[in-house]
Parts: sequence; C-alpha cells; structure tokens
Amino acid sequence: MNLSTLFFILSAVMSLIFTLGFVTLFICYVIISNRVNKNFKAVRK
Repeated sequence: MNLSTLFFILSAVMSLIFTLGFVTLFICYVIISNRVNKNFKAVRK
C-alpha cells in the first residue's frame, strides 16, 4: 500500500462520513420544519 492509495482511502472515508452527516442533518431539518409548520397552523386556528 503506497501513499497515494492511503490518501485515496482516507479521502473516500472522509467524503462518506461527510455525506452521511449531511443526509442526517437534512432529514432532521425536514422533520423539525414539518413539526414547526404544524405548530404554526395550530396557533393560527
């Protein structure tokens, strides 16, 4: 295993972690925004 292979594996792992984190944050944002919209609709009534 040379240095370029090690660097490629490291960058692939970091991009995978970044993608998983971004997807998790996006799902949390959608869930929170849906709950907030429901709360605002309940308050307006």
